[in-house]
Amino acid sequence: MQRQLFLLTFAVSPLLAQQQAAPPAAPAAPLAQYTSVRVAVAPVQFFRADSGTVSLPAMAVRAAFDSLVAVQLEEHGLLGTWATPAEVVRTARRNAMYTSDPHNLGAFPVRNGVAKDGVIADPLAGNLRRLVALHDARYVLLPVELRVLRGAVETQATVRVIFVDARLMKALFQVDLAGDPAPAYSTDVLNRLAARVVELAVAP
Repeated sequence: MQRQLFLLTFAVSPLLAQQQAAPPAAPAAPLAQYTSVRVAVAPVQFFRADSGTVSLPAMAVRAAFDSLVAVQLEEHGLLGTWATPAEVVRTARRNAMYTSDPHNLGAFPVRNGVAKDGVIADPLAGNLRRLVALHDARYVLLPVELRVLRGAVETQATVRVIFVDARLMKALFQVDLAGDPAPAYSTDVLNRLAARVVELAVAP
């Protein structure tokens, strides 16, 4: 399952909309235009799993996912341009009087997605603004919620991701990414999902 929302506004007449045979295909890497600019990748904010799917504590799974995202950033050539979750955390700790804990940015209002207008409200807005200022960046890639869900036969990991312009405090893009179904939760399942996050910017 994948849900994408490009937060663009345009007018289409009802007749023209009816005449369209099919919606235009989404780009293979919708964030490709941002590969050459500074982007701060925040740690994943929430974790939820169906009962019995994951034996590890939530913080351990979140930390593992953040680390795998960093690995994928390096493998896709973005390391040094995009700040990894670990870099974001280290910088915040060095500036604890200025910014909040990147693991707790106040993302609860966007846990179920951003409204159509894309506006990010405080306290998340203020926290993101301070976060990017420490990295000389304008944009934040925010993994909001990591989920491990049990199906009838297989287990699947998913993550909701929001890409934010921290200057305008608007979400430019949001998507629910789904990993590959597997017999059970594993690091490989998490790693493939982390790869799909980075592939939003660099197509495989």
